[in-house]
Amino acid sequence: MKSTLILSLLLLCSAPAAHAFSGMGNPDRGKMIFTQRCVMCHGEDGRGSNGMAADLVGEWHRLTKSDQELSHNIRSGGLRTPGKVYTAGQCPPQMLNDRDMNDVLAYLRNAFGTPQLDFKR
Repeated sequence: MKSTLILSLLLLCSAPAAHAFSGMGNPDRGKMIFTQRCVMCHGEDGRGSNGMAADLVGEWHRLTKSDQELSHNIRSGGLRTPGKVYTAGQCPPQMLNDRDMNDVLAYLRNAFGTPQLDFKR
């Protein structure tokens, strides 16, 4: 009985951890990380530097995705806007660990979150 429990715990601890996003990231720390690692391509204003990377303001639909989906897309380069070519390519997948990702996502949502849509005609 004990050996089964110990073996189960060892297997559980050695399994790859799923990315868990709490939505409780630190936007201040996220801004620091964004400034250090993302600004060169996305720009300080999030609009993409010279077409190097996605415009996080103009392509606001990106920020309507869940944290899980955004994280996956940032790491895999999976979210592409049709007709857009970004000269910088995709972010290196190892660039952000889970804590960094939580914090960056919190910053992105605070700084460049989905704007109010104006439906006036």
